Amino acid sequence: MPVKGILKEHLRSLATVRVASRGIARVACVAFVLAVGVACGGSDTTSPVKPPTPPGTICTPGNGTVCMLSSNTFDPATMTIAVGSTVTWINDTGVTHNVTFDTPGSPADIANFKSGAQNATFPSKGTFAYHCTIHGKSMSGTITVQ
Repeated sequence: MPVKGILKEHLRSLATVRVASRGIARVACVAFVLAVGVACGGSDTTSPVKPPTPPGTICTPGNGTVCMLSSNTFDPATMTIAVGSTVTWINDTGVTHNVTFDTPGSPADIANFKSGAQNATFPSKGTFAYHCTIHGKSMSGTITVQ
């Protein structure tokens, strides 16, 4: 085969490799974008996804327990209890949260904490709004005492 033919054949091979490389790069790019999109989640604010519970910790919302979630929400956001009941806020996320009451006559605020449980007792009837000052009013809740 003459040198000219060998060069043409070589150039065709390089063009094929270049096109294949672009295809692989495009597939990798699309896969990356999809992975990031799935990891970041959507903007569905009506039903927040609860993070998995770390091994060895259990936070079951309700019955006087409020779970502080890494999605910067309280679960449940509203709770009704009897006069004299104690509510326990559990933070097993490793994310710092607090409980700051907005209603006069509320129990003392709960300072910043990254893990563990903090309690507040409600000695009188009323509706007590609260929020996390770190994450703003989007992380808020209400305790109704009857």
